[in-house]
Amino acid sequence: MVFNKLISVQLDYAPQYRLTKYVSSRTRLQLVHINHKTSPLVQGYFAVATECPTDSGAPHTLEHLIFMGSQKYPYKGLLDTAGNLCMSSTNAWTATDQTVYTLTTAGWQGFKKLLPVYLDHILNPTLTDEACLTEVHHIDPDHLSDNGVVYSEMEAIETQSWFLTMLEKQKLLFPQGSGYRSETGGLTTHLRELTNDEIRKFHQASYSPENFCIIVSGNLPEEELLSIVSEWDNELPTFNNPSYKRPFLDTASADIPDRLSTSMESTVEFPEADESQGELLFAWIGEPYHSYRRDLAVSMLMDYFTETALAPLTKQMVEIEDPYANAIDCWSDDFVRTIINLNVHGVPTEKLQATKLKTLEVLGTHEIDLARMKQVVDNAKWDYVLKVEKSGDAILSQAAITDFIYGHLDGSSLVTTLKDLRDFQYLSEWTQEMWQTLLQETFVDNKPVIVIGRPSVKMNKRIEAEGSRLIKQRENELGVHGRALLREQLQSAISSNDEPIPVSLLKNFSLQNHTEAVEFINTKSITTLDNFQLNNNEDEMTRRVLEARPKNFPFFLHLEHFPTQFVELHALVNTRVIKDTSLLPYYHVLDEMFSMPMLEENGQFMPYEDVILKLQRETVDAEVILGLQGTAPDFIDFKIRCKAENYSKATEWIKHCLFDMVFDESRVRVLLDNYLNSIVEVKREGDLMLESLTGTHLYTERSVKKSVDPLFVEGKLEEILHDIENGQYENKILPKLELVRNELRAAFSTFHLLVLADATKIGPDIYSPWESLANALGNIPENHVVHVPPAPRLLDATSPLCRSPGDRAFIITTPASESAYMNIVTSAPFDLDYRHPDYPIVSLAAEYLQSVEGPFWKGIRGTGLAYGASMMKMTESNSLGFSIYRGSDVIKCYQVAKNIVMQHASGAMPVNVELLEGAVSMIINSIASVERGYFSAAVSKYIDNFILQRGPNFNDYYLHKLGQVTVQDIQAAFKKYFVNLFDSSKSLVFVSCHPSKLESVQEYLEKEGFSVEVQELEDDEESEDQSDED
Repeated sequence: MVFNKLISVQLDYAPQYRLTKYVSSRTRLQLVHINHKTSPLVQGYFAVATECPTDSGAPHTLEHLIFMGSQKYPYKGLLDTAGNLCMSSTNAWTATDQTVYTLTTAGWQGFKKLLPVYLDHILNPTLTDEACLTEVHHIDPDHLSDNGVVYSEMEAIETQSWFLTMLEKQKLLFPQGSGYRSETGGLTTHLRELTNDEIRKFHQASYSPENFCIIVSGNLPEEELLSIVSEWDNELPTFNNPSYKRPFLDTASADIPDRLSTSMESTVEFPEADESQGELLFAWIGEPYHSYRRDLAVSMLMDYFTETALAPLTKQMVEIEDPYANAIDCWSDDFVRTIINLNVHGVPTEKLQATKLKTLEVLGTHEIDLARMKQVVDNAKWDYVLKVEKSGDAILSQAAITDFIYGHLDGSSLVTTLKDLRDFQYLSEWTQEMWQTLLQETFVDNKPVIVIGRPSVKMNKRIEAEGSRLIKQRENELGVHGRALLREQLQSAISSNDEPIPVSLLKNFSLQNHTEAVEFINTKSITTLDNFQLNNNEDEMTRRVLEARPKNFPFFLHLEHFPTQFVELHALVNTRVIKDTSLLPYYHVLDEMFSMPMLEENGQFMPYEDVILKLQRETVDAEVILGLQGTAPDFIDFKIRCKAENYSKATEWIKHCLFDMVFDESRVRVLLDNYLNSIVEVKREGDLMLESLTGTHLYTERSVKKSVDPLFVEGKLEEILHDIENGQYENKILPKLELVRNELRAAFSTFHLLVLADATKIGPDIYSPWESLANALGNIPENHVVHVPPAPRLLDATSPLCRSPGDRAFIITTPASESAYMNIVTSAPFDLDYRHPDYPIVSLAAEYLQSVEGPFWKGIRGTGLAYGASMMKMTESNSLGFSIYRGSDVIKCYQVAKNIVMQHASGAMPVNVELLEGAVSMIINSIASVERGYFSAAVSKYIDNFILQRGPNFNDYYLHKLGQVTVQDIQAAFKKYFVNLFDSSKSLVFVSCHPSKLESVQEYLEKEGFSVEVQELEDDEESEDQSDED
């Protein structure tokens, strides 16, 4: 065996995880196995340390180009087409110091088939000129605009405020030639000039076995993994480079000073029609990579200063009557030295300088509160343990990636960082003086880089003018002949890229029995009702829990049991019981319930600061959100997570929210004002504006999809604030807030109480902790019978437009977003019947169209028209949708998608059998991904049984039906449902685009037969969402 075991460590705080690290003695290739049995997924993370001294974007282009074929498998899309058959999905990301390729597979059988093929693509890609043309950048021969998948992706973000301030920070912090200074995604001006030869040279310099780490997480035989990787490793060249330098460690990039003695400041502009708000970004040089304990201490300090309403920066700058900002957050970059970032959002433009000074003042003068600091450390520890339990794959793989780049080659640093929680214990014993000294040394004596982001209408207009000038310049330079040459080159590239994959090759990746290849997660369901049909009364634990139920227990309570140290509690209250829909916008007060003052049982008033301290002591986290795991948004979910021993305290917080929290006038005013200020930043995101535009037209005010939408409520919340400022709180606003809360709690028979926990740690008496809430409700009739409560369904709140779509198109302009986004919606009337005979057929047809290397992928993403093109299954709304994400040309996207659907419906473009088989596999993959751990599997089961009412064995039924779908069924579905998306009399179109694209998009949609309504975002406007389950 050429692979030597370096370390093997089981986590003390999460013993279900064991990490083992190996290294090839011949090539120096690294391999990490994260062994656990807590997910049906096997996940691969294949990491390359990518150090690039320029803004060319070479690292990012490779993230896309390796999927275009390898030397051994020279077919574009082979990796993803084979992945579809193997129940696998691929992805990748590029960060400042790394490019990581991912493989997520339902089960080990498909993963092991695809692993060596994927690895070959990474180290031995074809990197053809044709692939570079379509994937990276080309000029559209018709409009002479810039296209390409990578180009579209970067165009969508590089004028946004966060991107520009981050880029400027990097330029200030790091010298010319440092890999940390560059924008590895690629600036669009550089992407236009980047050659394929430069990309090949970067691949040759960076992609080698000694700079490559394979991380595999999941339930699989380790010896078999070693055998597969060893066989692949044998094909690689033996390491023979004594002058090899580890990226970022043995190069100039490692030369980061310990600290800055003087601060550096810069102002950058970003394009925006609304100049009322800017932002600030502070960055400090932090600890060396191996200074783990002190680095953790700095992270705790940042949590102390920014997390919760008690945090000094939040309390003194955000949650005040005349705020400096509407949000403050922090994060760190784990480089050879940590870079500490502090972002101040929603700063009134006239206050940018004052906010900068106030931030430094708070950091420079604050006296650490030791008791609160200890609580922050304790909360962070348990939050980390919970995250590892719920998402160990993501947390532990990222630790392994960072250690691969910066850690010790013998693997010892990985053990130090992950094995135990001793660093948290050590910090919990620090004195006030130690924390104060750390604050002084890190954030006061050590000076920051400060970037001020300032909105600019002129810049917006300048970018438009520059774009127009570039098009005119190209028109003059290219002429008719030049355009014809561009078209010929593009068509030739597309034709070359689309060389068909031999069917005989694809057959090697087919799995015999898909469902048997996956070990899905099982949890034990206990519904606390007598003679409930889904309970297993033969099970001892179920019997014990049911026997412990008091005779007159008034609530519908459901327990999902599985091994865990924690409790996740969902108290779902149904907004449909609020009679007056004009009260629903008050949700924006209810969602801050956990940070309100409270009236204690003894009549004492507890200030909100003390409430938050108590909440932190008794829970890991708590929040008020809409819906359950993205389903049934008309539920308000009071969600609490805590250690198992605090279950009874967690239930008490539900009672506090429904009865004891005080709607304090000053607190309500501050929180509403802060939310309103945040809407300015929401308007800068084109995808969020599309969501808003779609939701407010598809749903009525009966649904929170419309009634709490930021643009819809903006004017209403301004009126509420106006009433408060005019002394109307006590007699006008407070009664409405209390009415909302009273209506919610009075309908206690509609509550869904869902407890996710280990019953052995909280039961069998899971009921008595709810007595306090029952007593507060009072006067519950003795003959009260508990039933399964109804769940609010979106279909009941759809608008006439949604129920009968046709002839209408809506466009919202977003000056701060260069890319365009589009939704098209038509009717698919299954009437909430998930066993409708057409449901599996439409689901499979939708997956077929949107699958990687499927029709939309090849026709739209593959030609550089957009970053993403997908179907939207909106079953809860009797709708079917098509969506474009980050489009460079939504008109062409519409035309190509329409042509694809029409050709499939007519039979002119036959359904590909292998692609259809892959679509079935990908649906299984998506189910496994949703149910990727105990918590999410438990919630999914609850959704199936009690919200969507599909039954406990729906997935088995669904997969069985998918296996019976024929090619003829798919073609019939295209004719019956999908063609309607592109029939103006049967569909609705929603577009979010830059103002410069408004005229052409509007003109095209009108020619297609739509009546177009335009909403232009300038300073303040109003407008409009959607989701689905499967």
